[in-house]
Amino acid sequence: MPIQRFNYDYQPSLFELQDDASEESGVVTPEEAQRRSMVAKLAFQELKTQPKWYDEYLKLLDGGWPWRVAAYIAWAASPRGGRWPETQDKLASEVLGLTSDRQIATWRKRNPSISEVIAALQVAPMLDHRADVIEALIESAKDPDYKSHQDRKLFLEITGDFVPAARWLEEMQRSSGDGLKGKSDAELENYLPGEK
Repeated sequence: MPIQRFNYDYQPSLFELQDDASEESGVVTPEEAQRRSMVAKLAFQELKTQPKWYDEYLKLLDGGWPWRVAAYIAWAASPRGGRWPETQDKLASEVLGLTSDRQIATWRKRNPSISEVIAALQVAPMLDHRADVIEALIESAKDPDYKSHQDRKLFLEITGDFVPAARWLEEMQRSSGDGLKGKSDAELENYLPGEK
């Protein structure tokens, strides 16, 4: 399955996200929840050093995602090594202005597609390097050295000029319907790729 470019746009029909008004210590009014959200958002945007995932956050924000959800998705899609903050609980309390990460669990429970968005963002950087990798594959495949055999094989599979024997045999068996046993050489030649 090829990797598709990620669409950062918020899709309200798929993601109806709401902050829970309840906290462990009691009920928080909508006004207080809004105030806490704005204070946390302002503090996050004014950090002297932004986290590595900040650009992804901005793209999600531009796509219309609620700021807290955008921050969580960008954070969760970033590599764990060197991630700031280190844990989801710290993200909730130190960045998002929540008392715990329980709200994040609620978002994910209500919207399983959030996991799909995170997964799509994790592989999206591969698309930025696709041309470089293809260029390297071509250069290596053109090298007559025996060490480039696997790159030549991969190149020819991609272009459709080479079909591995196992895949070719499987396709022959599938297309023959009744199997290949008992067929003459002339009949088997009909299954060979190429010009007839």
